[in-house]
Amino acid sequence: MTPDFDFDAVVVGAGAVGLACGRALSARGLVVAVLEEQGHIGQGVSSRNSEVIHGGLYYATGSLKARLCVQGRRALYPFLERHNVGFKKCGKLVVATNDAEVARLDTILAQALENDVEGMEHLTGEQARALEPGLNAHAALLSPESGVFDSHGYMLALQGEIEAAGGAVVIATPFEGAAALPGGGFSVRAGGAEPTTLTCRL
Repeated sequence: MTPDFDFDAVVVGAGAVGLACGRALSARGLVVAVLEEQGHIGQGVSSRNSEVIHGGLYYATGSLKARLCVQGRRALYPFLERHNVGFKKCGKLVVATNDAEVARLDTILAQALENDVEGMEHLTGEQARALEPGLNAHAALLSPESGVFDSHGYMLALQGEIEAAGGAVVIATPFEGAAALPGGGFSVRAGGAEPTTLTCRL
C-alpha cells in the first residue's frame, strides 16, 4: 500500500461490476476498499439479472460490447470452475419458426462468426427438434458456448479474492463524496451507522 493512504483504491458499489473492478485492482497488487450502501453485496442491479453467459452473437462487429462479451465469456468459465461456482454451459438455440425467418439466421450466423464466436452450428428443423422436441422450428442456430451461472456465487468469489489480497468489502457503508487532496489522492467520506473518512490514491 502507498504510504500515507488508508487504501490504494476505493471502489463504489459491491455489485458484479464493482467487485470485478476491485478484484482486477487487487490482482495488480493494490489494496482496495469496496464501499456498498446495502446490507449485502449484489443487492442492486446485480440481483435482477438473468444469470446468462452470452455467446456474443448479436453485437456490432468491432464494438466494445462484441469484443468484451467474447473475451469475458472465455475468461468467466475458467474463473467459475476454479472457484467452484455453479454454472452450466447449456448452449442456446436461435429458432426460425417459419420460412421467412430462415434468412435472418444466416445474418445472425455471419455476425457471430465476424465476432469470433466459436462452435456455431446451423441446424435443420429436424436437428433442432431432436434437441428440443417441443420446438416449432423450420431451422435454428446452435450457440454451444452460451450458458447460465450462479451470479451471487460469482460475486462472493470476487469478494474472496479482494479480501485474500488484503482489501475490504464494506457493507452498509454508503459513499457520500470525495475530495482531491492537495498532494494527490482523495479523501473519501463514507456514511452509515459509523461515518468515517478514509484516504486513497485512486
